[in-house]
Amino acid sequence: MAASPSSELLTEQQQSALVEEILLRASMRFPLGRPFTWGWGRFRTTAGTADFVKFHISLNKKLLYTEERLRLTTLHEYAHLLAVARVGTKGRGHGPAWRQAMQDLGLPVRVRHDYEVQRNETRSLVVYACQKCHFRFQRRRALPRRGKYIHAGCGGPLKLVERVSVTTETLNS
Repeated sequence: MAASPSSELLTEQQQSALVEEILLRASMRFPLGRPFTWGWGRFRTTAGTADFVKFHISLNKKLLYTEERLRLTTLHEYAHLLAVARVGTKGRGHGPAWRQAMQDLGLPVRVRHDYEVQRNETRSLVVYACQKCHFRFQRRRALPRRGKYIHAGCGGPLKLVERVSVTTETLNS
């Protein structure tokens, strides 16, 4: 069974050409009133971002490898710039101005993508000990250094006592 055109994997050259075409069409139908730029960002799980100060769209080349993903994400980010161009900084985020821009662009109003992504794995565990009752517990992240933390059980101060490097097998055992 042949893949549909929107699900075929795109080359880097095809990706760039398609983004240019999508943005040209969008800007002709819904001009921003000021110049904007776009480029490839270095993201792991983020599909794209829109910087409303620089009027710059950044896209994830590794995640947007089909025509459909590229079109949806590029226009999602363009909608952010369009919302800000229309109502100023009140148009930031995924509020009413962005939602209207998405509708104007003919897109479903979706805030987040559901593309499969490779998430970061935990690289270490941290161990804290209560200085009063000596209870020890593990966390996957260290607590921010500036804060003072107390053990909920006895009220004693907590102290970081150990950082443990882990592998996937360590976490699952």
